[in-house]
Amino acid sequence: MEFFYKGISTDGNTIKGSIEAANLDEAKKKLKAQNILFSELSERSQGLLETLSLFRRDTLSSGALSQLSRDLAVYLNAGVPLVRSLTLLRHQSRSDSRMERFYDTLIEHIHEGKSFAQALDMQEFYTLPVFYVGTLKISEDRGILAQVLNELSHYLNIQEKIKKQLSQAMVYPSFIIIVAVLMISFMLTVVVPKITSVFESTGQPLPMLTQWVISSAHFFAQYWIVLFAGLLAAISFFVFKMATDSRFKRLIHGIVLKLPIVGKMVETADLARFCTISSLLIRSGVPVVNTMKLSSITLSSAVIKELFEQASTKVVEGSSLSNALRQSDVYSIDASFVEAVAIGEETSEVSTMLEHLSTLYIDTNKDRISIFLAVLEPALMLLIGGMIGVIVTAMLLPIFSLNLE
Repeated sequence: MEFFYKGISTDGNTIKGSIEAANLDEAKKKLKAQNILFSELSERSQGLLETLSLFRRDTLSSGALSQLSRDLAVYLNAGVPLVRSLTLLRHQSRSDSRMERFYDTLIEHIHEGKSFAQALDMQEFYTLPVFYVGTLKISEDRGILAQVLNELSHYLNIQEKIKKQLSQAMVYPSFIIIVAVLMISFMLTVVVPKITSVFESTGQPLPMLTQWVISSAHFFAQYWIVLFAGLLAAISFFVFKMATDSRFKRLIHGIVLKLPIVGKMVETADLARFCTISSLLIRSGVPVVNTMKLSSITLSSAVIKELFEQASTKVVEGSSLSNALRQSDVYSIDASFVEAVAIGEETSEVSTMLEHLSTLYIDTNKDRISIFLAVLEPALMLLIGGMIGVIVTAMLLPIFSLNLE
C-alpha cells in the first residue's frame, strides 16, 4: 500500500511525499525512522490504470538508466549524501508516478540499513540489468560508487545511441518493404483480376508467365486470410520457441553468426559489449571469473554467451582466459581478440586492453552497419522492382501477342 504524507523534516522544512507500507502503523514507524514529523498521513488513492501498472515490472531503458546514473554520480561527486541525492532525483520525477515510487522505495530501503545495490535489487518497479546491480555492489564495498556510476552512465549512453542509430537507419528500408507489400498485394488482388477478364474474352492461349501470375493472383485473393493467419502463427511459434527452448535459440543464433556481414556484426557487437563491461568490472575490483559471468549475461548471442561461460569454468580450473577461448570448441571467436587478451594477460593490463578493444569494436561495427545499410537499400529496390516488373511483363505479353496477330 502507498500512503501520502505531509510533515516537517529535521531541518524544519515542510515536506510532502508518499511512502510504501503494509498498513498505517507501519507507515507511521517508517516516517518516524526517517525523523519526519507528519501532520497528515492517508492512503493514496489510485486510478485503474495506475493500479494495474503496479502488477507490471518494466525494464528500465538504457537511456533512463544512463541518466539516473549520471545525475546520481554528479550529486555524489558534489558531496551530497546518497539519500539526499535520491530525494533530489525523486523531485525531478514528479511527472512520472511510477519513477517517483521507485525512488521512494530506494530511500525507504536505505533508511532501513540496506546498501544502494541491495535497495535496487529489492525494489519491484523495474527490472535492472544483473551486471549493473552487481557492479554497484562491488563499488560500494570499495567506496568508488560515484566513479563507477559515471562509467556505467557512459557505457549505457553509448548503447542507447547505437540502438537509436539502428532504429533510425532501419526506418527507410522498413518503409520500402511495407510500400512494396501493399503495391504487390494491390496489383495481384485488384489489377490482375480485371485484366484477366479481358484476356479470357479473347479466347487466346496465354503465355506461361501470365498464367502463373494469374494463378498466383487467384490464390492470394481466395486464401489471403489463411496466409495471414499462418504467418502470424509461424511468427508466434518462432517467438515462443526462442523464449522457451534454449537449444532452438542456440541453433538460430549459430545460423545468424554464419551469415555474411550480419554474422560479423553480431559477433563484433557482443565483443564490444563484453569488453566494455569486463573492463569496467575489473577496474571496480571484481574477480576475473565473476567478471566473465556478469559480462556474459549482457551478450545477445546464445552461442557467444556459452563460449564465455565455458571459458570462465576453465579459468576457475587454472587456465588463462586467452587459452580457454583458443581451445574452446563452442565457437571460433575473432583470433585478434584472443591475441589481444593474451597480450593483456602477459602485461597485467587486461582492463586497459579490453577498454581499447571496446572502442575498436564499437567503431568497427559502426562502419559495418553503414556498409550493410548502403547495400541493403539498393538490394531491396532491385528486388521490389524485379517483382513488380515480372507482374507488369506478364500482363503485357498477351497484349503484344494480340498486336502481332
